[in-house]
Amino acid sequence: MQYKTSFAVFLILFLHSVYISSQGADNMHMGDTPKKELKNMAESDTMTEMEEVAHSFFSHMGVPEAVGVYSLRLSGLVTDMEGMMDGDFGFHLETGLTDFIGLHIRNDGIRDAQHTEVMFQFAAIRSRDKMSGFSPLIEFEFPTKPGGDRHTNVLVGFTTALAGPGLAFNQALHYNSRTEEFEFNASFVAKVGSRIFPIVEIFAEALPHEKPIINVLGGVKVKVSKKLLLGVAFQAPVTEQKDYSWQLIFQPDIEWKRNTMKK
Repeated sequence: MQYKTSFAVFLILFLHSVYISSQGADNMHMGDTPKKELKNMAESDTMTEMEEVAHSFFSHMGVPEAVGVYSLRLSGLVTDMEGMMDGDFGFHLETGLTDFIGLHIRNDGIRDAQHTEVMFQFAAIRSRDKMSGFSPLIEFEFPTKPGGDRHTNVLVGFTTALAGPGLAFNQALHYNSRTEEFEFNASFVAKVGSRIFPIVEIFAEALPHEKPIINVLGGVKVKVSKKLLLGVAFQAPVTEQKDYSWQLIFQPDIEWKRNTMKK
């Protein structure tokens, strides 16, 4: 029954996003686009690239990546658990499958995490520059740790983004129907100069009849080249209930594009 409820909620959000996206699809034929409009689109893309800020460390972006854009965040983690140190690493790959469907594949702890996540994100509402909007999502958590939890989890929820020149706010809310757990994350990313991005993130999770866990992260990313940023961050719980004492993160952030425009 819990899975049926999750799918019903997601189906309503998904059909709504398909309807909204289809309203603007009829006039998007590249062969009929005037050269002046193509030039304006290219200039707009260049301006968006100049204004775009870095990805956060772990929080989801509020809208999907564009088709042909790939982002890979690789994380090296050092975690302190009441004086005992542990090392791990993770990854988060995201890309746009279509103009309004995004794919995310991630595992935030290859050694310790119980599951690997596969998430589909649907851009229901987007601003003209596609940097702000609202996106329903569905996520599948597949068991990948040997000897760990063997359940496959299905989560539904949504993400939102509000972005402007040199600033971006993103948030995501997930609900796990099997465990009845809510997960929330949000990030604020700023751009200082042309290469430096201060980042603040907050993470919260809550189970029925248990105290919530809230973690806060602060860090910075530096643009090394057009395709590579390097980041370092510190994360710690701010609640009595916690999974660890503190965590140090080092993260290469790689983004590349392939040409999808037909000649």
